[in-house]
Amino acid sequence: MHGEATMLLRCPICGGDFALEGGSLICAKRHCYDVARQGHVNLAPAAKDSFYTKALFESRAKVFEAGVFAPVVQAISEAVDRHVRGERSVLLDAGCGEGYYTKAVCPAREMVRIGFDLSKEAVRLAARGEKTASFFVGDLAHIPMKDHSADVLLDVFTPANYAEFARVLKPGGVLVKLAPRSGYLKELREAAIGLLRNAEYDGGQVERYAAERMDILEKREITYSLPVTQELVAHLARMTPMLAGVDVGALDLSHITQITIDETMTVGRVRAD
Repeated sequence: MHGEATMLLRCPICGGDFALEGGSLICAKRHCYDVARQGHVNLAPAAKDSFYTKALFESRAKVFEAGVFAPVVQAISEAVDRHVRGERSVLLDAGCGEGYYTKAVCPAREMVRIGFDLSKEAVRLAARGEKTASFFVGDLAHIPMKDHSADVLLDVFTPANYAEFARVLKPGGVLVKLAPRSGYLKELREAAIGLLRNAEYDGGQVERYAAERMDILEKREITYSLPVTQELVAHLARMTPMLAGVDVGALDLSHITQITIDETMTVGRVRAD
């Protein structure tokens, strides 16, 4: 955890400023949160992990290491460079998971990088050995950051809380929101046909909801397919919430030799109404 991040936080109980005392974050009213051995801080100690398990995030890490989402990172980086100016900009990743996007976006740019997620396991993985970003367990319905503290907010497949996003973004700050489209991981969904709660996915509703709450600066469809090994297919199946409730180990995935990524990136300024 870095000192610049500490200055941007607020206590989730009273909203007061934090100071780092020894190995703990302590506010003026003496609410105390210890810095974990891995370097992260749990600002939502009552949070409970659910579907998003350690195994899921470990599979996600393998998928990211293989470069499956590298074109998505490139698209986000280009958007951030177009719309976010200034040195040491503050990047907030809301629903950061194991921290891939927090760390990978704009790799050559000096930024204050902060990631929040409600999953303790994800944040623990994100913070392990990390030198350039700070990670926290936090409730995204009540983001423990000061008003108008972030220049850019990433929301990658995370349910958006636009009121909170408007509060924490600086005037002129931008939201970069990624949402899956109908072709996203279609090969996996086809392999699980008949077992899914929703056999088809339409991201149009998410996009329309975003358009109602943002002044859109740009919108881009990111669609591509790439070859995958059987090992990588297994990791993809384990990592996606689209297969929640499906016994992934029982699926026949042997015929899948490529995977489709199909997303919408919307960039805009969140309305404060």
